[in-house]
Parts: sequence; structure tokens; C-alpha cells
Amino acid sequence: MSQRLFAVFDIGTTGTRSAVVDEEGRELSKAYEEYPQKPRNLKTHEQLAEVFWHTSANTMQRAISSCKQGAEAVVAAIVASTRDCITPVDKKGDPLAPTVTWVDNRSAKKSKEMAEFIGPRKSVNKIMWFIENEPDLFKRAHKFIPLDAFINNRLCGEMASSPADARYGPIDHDKLEWSEELCQDTGIPVDKLAKITPAGKVIGEISAEASKTTCLRKGTPVIMGSGDQQCSALGTGVIAPGMVKATTGTGTFVITHVEEFIEEPFVMFCNPAAIPGEWILEGATPGTGLAYKWYRDNYCEPEMALAAQSEKDVYEIIEAAAARVPAGSDGLVVFPFMAYRKGIFYNLGFEHTKAHVGRAIMEANGYSIKMYIEMMEGMLDFEFDEIRIDGGGASSPLWRQIQADCTNLTTILPKARDSTVIGAAMIGTVGSGLYGSYGEAIENMYHVEERRKPIAENVAVYEKL
Repeated sequence: MSQRLFAVFDIGTTGTRSAVVDEEGRELSKAYEEYPQKPRNLKTHEQLAEVFWHTSANTMQRAISSCKQGAEAVVAAIVASTRDCITPVDKKGDPLAPTVTWVDNRSAKKSKEMAEFIGPRKSVNKIMWFIENEPDLFKRAHKFIPLDAFINNRLCGEMASSPADARYGPIDHDKLEWSEELCQDTGIPVDKLAKITPAGKVIGEISAEASKTTCLRKGTPVIMGSGDQQCSALGTGVIAPGMVKATTGTGTFVITHVEEFIEEPFVMFCNPAAIPGEWILEGATPGTGLAYKWYRDNYCEPEMALAAQSEKDVYEIIEAAAARVPAGSDGLVVFPFMAYRKGIFYNLGFEHTKAHVGRAIMEANGYSIKMYIEMMEGMLDFEFDEIRIDGGGASSPLWRQIQADCTNLTTILPKARDSTVIGAAMIGTVGSGLYGSYGEAIENMYHVEERRKPIAENVAVYEKL
């Protein structure tokens, strides 16, 4: 039988990655495109919705064109996207205003008053903001849809969203359907929301127009994917209690599997998993990776110049200096909450160098992972013995060691770095019938590259901080 391939759109906060993945979890081709600089009239945490589509189409074109087997071998397309990004659209699905991204904390007066009743449903806050501040636009809008529904509509004409993204809206957690009671109380009509579809279900086929822009074959099934972190958890094999993973990307995300919905998980979130009927417990620290990028862009001009001259990766140069700084950064601690405009450099002294700042930002990610792991262990009454890691930060040996040392756990690095892409492809394999279960998909598609143990001396330093 010929090899069956899966086309994945991984739509992130700062850029889009498209990839073609085979049934053994190998990325045969991929392409990435960072979002262009935003127009000045956009607010800090808005993005032009068309940017998401254009980068998706452009990167998939490149991924398909560089794949030897071509579009004919692709049996399904799947979307994984960053969550809690809301776009008001007309009946065709064209945007009426910029997308309000997950980093945006706008909230209407009424939603603030209803916060205790609504709970952590940031998409509800965003839509209620439109009701209060843009009433004419709210009336004109056909729907207010998450990012996955926006891209799915462009691919196959269906404004369909997964429970992973719908969870941030007025959803009934027991039924995973829109709650008529919540919709009535918040003033958000059900018919202004996307259709909720479980991951793994076929929602349509690649249209003729989408085929032209993406190079995917017309008629290719589009299978409902899931949120980026849900796909990442699946792609790292975290589908049973006692397993945990940490993603280091634009933010830090720590996820473990739970068997049922947890109503009030303190500062964490209980979200639908990629596997229908399952749940994940998720802790997030927004902006840790963005803080590292901010450090690079504003303080590492010489390193960027050297990287350009030597064809080295700029982060390798930055981390070579950071590696010479002792564990704990000589007492410098960074609270990287720049996403909320509240970053703090604590205990900064004249003895600290630029390299100290770089390492301290990396260590902030490790402290964040440790904090959530300890919360999860206390809440669920068990201890983890290893942690699966992924994301851009997992490509750095120094960052992997910091994570192992901060948590005092062995870190497990997958061969395929893009776990979100692999997890989305796994959804495609089960949804298309290639594999009979997600366990079978993981057995065939998840492969370990490295196990890294903590260094006892470093663990002792971090435990004192």
C-alpha cells in the first residue's frame, strides 16, 4: 500500500507552520512564515485575520511543493491553532474587524460583573466587549468565530471549531455544547457562534478555491483538529494520568491528563483534550518565550550580527554565554510577565552581566514549569517521575538542562520537535481510519530522542531560590 500522508496547519501566535507528515510521525516537508509587522492602527494584541489565512496558504504551498510524494498522497488536512482568538465575520466568513488574540485581556463592564458566574472564559469577555463597545458591528456580524473555525471555513466552507477552542466561549462543560443559559445571560446568541465538532470528525473537503491557494488536492477530506496545546499533549503521548508535558514557546504550558472535568483548578484550566471525552489540566505562563525574544531583539544586536556573518543560529551564540553563568544566575530572578506589562527583574545588581539576564529569563521558564508541576502533584495526589518537553525551547540543550534541574525530573525529548504538528497528524490518522485508536497512533508516531537527567548540584541551587 502506498504511503499515506497528512497535511497539517499549525497556526501560532507569531507565525504559521505547515507540514506534511507520514504515518510513522516523520515530517517529510514543512515551511514556516512569521507574521509581518502589524499596521500601526492595530491594538497591541490584535492581528489581521487575513494574515492567518495568507500565511497558512503560503506555507502549505511550500510544504506540498517540497514533498516528493506531492498532494496526491495526502489523505487528510488538519488544523491546529492557538486558542481564544476571536474574529467577527460576515456570512461568507470574511472578517469585519481584526482578530482579538488570546493575549488580549479586554473585557466588558458586564462581563467583569459576571466574572464569578462566567468563570475563565476569555472568549466570552471578548465578544461581550463588542456588544458594549461596538454594538453596530456586533449586530452586523454573522458570527464571532475562533481561529480554527476561520481557517476551516477557508478550506472547506465550514465554520466549525473544536471543543478545545469553544471551551473559552459560553459552553456547557458537561455536554460540550453551547449553553443556552450562558448565552442568554451574556447576550451572545447561539447562532452567532461557530459549530462545535469533536476532533477526528470529517467536516468537509478542500474546495476548488482552497486547492488553488494551498496546492492541496480538491476533495481532500478536512478533519477537525484541536487546540495547539491539546495537539502538543497528544503528540508527546500524554494521554493517561501520571504523565506530564511542558511546552516552551511564546509562553510556558504545562499539561497533564485527567479523567474528568475539574470545576475550579485554582490558577490552572481544565480543558477538553484532543481525544474526545478526555480532559487535560493546564497551567500557563504567557510570554516566557516572548520575553526571551524581546531580550534578543533589544539587547543582542552584536550576537545577531555575528550570527549573520557566521551563519550560526543567534540563540546558540546567546546560550553559549548564558551557559557560562552558574545555575541560579547569581541570585537574579526574572518574572517575565511582559504579556501583561508587568515584567520584573528581581535582585539585579552590578555584578550581573547581559549573559546573566539571558540565563535568568531561561530559568524563569524552569521555575514556571516547577510551580505548575507541584500544583498538579498536590491537587491530583501523585508525583511525576519524568516530564516530556517540546516547543522551540526544547531545541536548546541548555534550556533542556535548566528544565530538568529546576523540576528535578528527567526530561524526555521527542525526535519530532513539532509535537503540535505530530499530534494533529495523529488526529488525522485516527479520523481517517488508518489507526484504530490514539494509543496505536502514538505507538507508531511518537519516538524518543533524548533522556536528560537533572544535575544534583544545580537542583540544590534552584531549590533554595
